[in-house]
Amino acid sequence: MFSTCSVLIVDDDTFARGIIRHHLGRLGIKNIFEADDGEQALATLRSARMQLVIADRYMPNLNGLELFCGIQGDSSLKDTPFIMITMESCREKMEDALKLGIRHYLVKPFNAETFDQKIHKVLLEPVADSLEK
Repeated sequence: MFSTCSVLIVDDDTFARGIIRHHLGRLGIKNIFEADDGEQALATLRSARMQLVIADRYMPNLNGLELFCGIQGDSSLKDTPFIMITMESCREKMEDALKLGIRHYLVKPFNAETFDQKIHKVLLEPVADSLEK
């Protein structure tokens, strides 16, 4: 179902990227790209079309929030689905992200079922529906 999707994982933690890569692979996603920080991610996004960006909130150089804002500020990238990942489950932090327009959040550690549900929701729902939720 997702074999033709291209996904960019953005996290400064190599181990975390590996876990996300593993979960994406289980779903049949083969085109997986990685970046250590938001600056690398923006460069990758400008050179290759992605169907999804999964980014950690806290990274050096350009964090996940700044990356999202950079994506939103680029007319050719702004419709790229985005999932924020963090270890913080603080409601205030989630509300800050929501105010910026981040609609999809995963809190580490997450299990396979939660991950799969989020990926299905983001990749399969119409764009208009995602703006309402």
